[in-house]
Amino acid sequence: MKSGAALIAMFILAWSGIAFAQERSSPMPKHLPLGQEVCFGRVYDAAHLKKHPKQRVTAFHLFRDFTPDPNKETPQDTRETLVAEDGDGGIRVTAYVRFRDRPGLFFNGLHCGMSVDGDKVSCGIDCDGGGFFLKDAGKSLLLENRGFVVVGGCGASEDEEENRDFVKPGADDKIFRLDPLPAAQCRALEDSRKPAWVALGAPLRERLGRDDAVCFSRSYDAAHLKAHPQQTVRRISVLKAKGEKPEDGEFPAYKLVFRVELKNGKVLKQTTTCAPDQYAYACTHNIDADTARDFYLTRAGKDHVMLRDRRGAMNKLFGATLGSDDRAFKLQESPAEACTF
Repeated sequence: MKSGAALIAMFILAWSGIAFAQERSSPMPKHLPLGQEVCFGRVYDAAHLKKHPKQRVTAFHLFRDFTPDPNKETPQDTRETLVAEDGDGGIRVTAYVRFRDRPGLFFNGLHCGMSVDGDKVSCGIDCDGGGFFLKDAGKSLLLENRGFVVVGGCGASEDEEENRDFVKPGADDKIFRLDPLPAAQCRALEDSRKPAWVALGAPLRERLGRDDAVCFSRSYDAAHLKAHPQQTVRRISVLKAKGEKPEDGEFPAYKLVFRVELKNGKVLKQTTTCAPDQYAYACTHNIDADTARDFYLTRAGKDHVMLRDRRGAMNKLFGATLGSDDRAFKLQESPAEACTF
């Protein structure tokens, strides 16, 4: 039998666990309740922007999202898990902005909680990415911009760093009043982020997750090479070897074998790491590097993938100079022997 002291200790631990579970909270329960998708935002019309010529932001939205996206290559928590963990040490929001001087939708995720002095709700981005304060404004939110990054920042690829952008708290970009909107409006913004290839076949993580070898390859005939004189690659393949499994089962990164045969007959081979990154698999030219975001594999149909190398990173991977027409390859799923030339 357990002693009285042990039973008391067990009771205290059980009670503490219940109390801890009840400690989950939102810093703004009226506006940002736990476990509920909410949307706040504002789109500024031409008349407003004319009166505020120094305002760069033309639209600003905040979204609390609990709907996992099965199209992403990155592993997704279930809705139940996202809701159950909400408010444990703060809450998450996604900020979406559009600019007067730059087309496109820009966004970043922020963690929100009470400020150190306890009188403001502070939302921030890791690695000193900046943030903003939120205040109650009736049914609306008043956002006090401290400046935050929407392209680039911690973990950014070279391409993102080159295109880095920041929501600066300039003369007319300091305070934003965001009104409550249907969650569907923010959902539409979230959906607009998805690249066109999302609809082109199953996620690569499902194809690469098979136990057998997975091979994607392409050979180019003389007619194609004549029409593309700056292409040096005659044959190319990407192989996930039989039995190759990710080191971390929850984050399915793989070591893949890349081969090319050049027009001069030379065959080059390198093994490198490719890891899930939003809607693509990002690969590195240097397997010892901290980031794997140099070139990409994306779905391109039921039996095809697209190898995208906009920055020419495969030159570094193979230690060779490829042509300007060697930046994108549509590869077809093939028998394993097609990847072992």
